[in-house]
Amino acid sequence: MQGRRVILTVKERKELIAQLEEKLSARVLTLVTGDRQGMETRIAPDILPLISEHLSRIGSTENLALLIYTPGGDSITGWGLVNLLRQYCSKLKVLIPFRSLSCGTLIALGADEIVMGKRGFLSPIDPSVASPFNPPAPGSDQSGKVSLLTVSVEDMIGFLDLARKEIGLQTGESMVEVLKILADKVHPLALGAVYRAREQNSSLARRLLLYHSNDEAKINQIVRQLTQELPTHNYLIGRSEATNEIGLDIIAPSHEVEELMWVLYKEYESWLHLTSPVSAEQDLGTDDNKVVRYERAAIESLNNGTLVQHIYITDKFLLKMNATAPGMQKPIDQVMERVIYQGWILQEIGEVAR
Repeated sequence: MQGRRVILTVKERKELIAQLEEKLSARVLTLVTGDRQGMETRIAPDILPLISEHLSRIGSTENLALLIYTPGGDSITGWGLVNLLRQYCSKLKVLIPFRSLSCGTLIALGADEIVMGKRGFLSPIDPSVASPFNPPAPGSDQSGKVSLLTVSVEDMIGFLDLARKEIGLQTGESMVEVLKILADKVHPLALGAVYRAREQNSSLARRLLLYHSNDEAKINQIVRQLTQELPTHNYLIGRSEATNEIGLDIIAPSHEVEELMWVLYKEYESWLHLTSPVSAEQDLGTDDNKVVRYERAAIESLNNGTLVQHIYITDKFLLKMNATAPGMQKPIDQVMERVIYQGWILQEIGEVAR
């Protein structure tokens, strides 16, 4: 029954992509990374050769549309992706049925057309940086495994603004003391990395906008708002705000195109379980052991009527165990997990290659 459902879903996605291509008069490529709790994926450099393979099959075309859903990822990869896509088309569209956040927003800036549904969201592109100099997360040393906090430039600036505006520190000497306090909690090299990342994102955003606009004042406004002026990195920008306040040239799709975009997103949501947290106990069920495949991200396109898929998977071996601890009268059930394989697979008409 499970296999039957997946086959039907693949067939439906194939038909939806074909309908979108017809309605938009464009070749369509889809990129979905997941925010499923416990199986999150992000835009990373490993997608570039895979998308290059899809583009090689598509070939040069007048109009190319990228349908994207992502919580974000690596900004340099986003920059490289836009440049790669533009090599294969005269006009690039980015289709946003729901969330295209952080790096996804950066990618949208490089499109000639941002086609955004009513449910669509963008976000600021100010970075949060993970580096070996970042401070440890509270309590991480007690678990025996040190995890590092990400550091946001907005948090850093917010602390300095607190000192200046709310507490009223104005003199150079007092601000030096504030900087000393900040540097005592966060390594100066981590602070420098965050600031450099924001400058990099500002530069990338500007260069992407220049691909299709020469309005310097408008570009400055867009870059400033997306990198500096919005409240938090998690702030969501709807279609009206993106158009009327940020200044982006957003295109509202026709009702038919919008519904196709949304139904296609919902297919990915269902397939990749984007809204369902991972539970090893639930996946194991009543079995004592099982190999479970988690499909976590996808890149898809049509090639001569065939749906070509790159799917990011994690195969895990799950084993139910009884564990006891000192002072416990009864053993408790635990699930041991072991990763067997993790990476991208290529799938065409049911044939899978690793």
